[in-house]
Amino acid sequence: MHEVNFWGALHLAQAVIPHMKAQGGGSIVFVNSMAVRKPRVKMGGYATSKAALFTAAQVLAKELGPHKIRVNSVLPGWMWGPSTQGYVDYTAQKTGATPEQVYAGIADNIALGYLPPDEDCAEAVVFLASDRARSITGQTIDVNGGEVFA
Repeated sequence: MHEVNFWGALHLAQAVIPHMKAQGGGSIVFVNSMAVRKPRVKMGGYATSKAALFTAAQVLAKELGPHKIRVNSVLPGWMWGPSTQGYVDYTAQKTGATPEQVYAGIADNIALGYLPPDEDCAEAVVFLASDRARSITGQTIDVNGGEVFA
């Protein structure tokens, strides 16, 4: 888990940092996970790898700020797309429920009452990478329809 979720992301960031310094700035956006806010049983390796990335974003934001390089994260929760639809369909088949019932069971734990589409996470990344977020660094945007506090 750590090799990909933490080290993979960190190595990629390290590869682009010299280029960003040379051009006078830039933006790094890590895609994290709700596991840092709501760790689950038997997902400790995943949660700790994402928690390390969460902290790395804050440290890098401080270290790279003087070079005008911003570092932020998005933290998606349940996102509606092909993989979640596959999970819903599999769970429905396994439990005898309908896909709509499985979806509703997940959505009941989200303040907005629905699973945000994958595109919403992408839009948050685009925002953080853009000049519109020029004063935002070391931050995390939860893209989860309010799951974190539901």
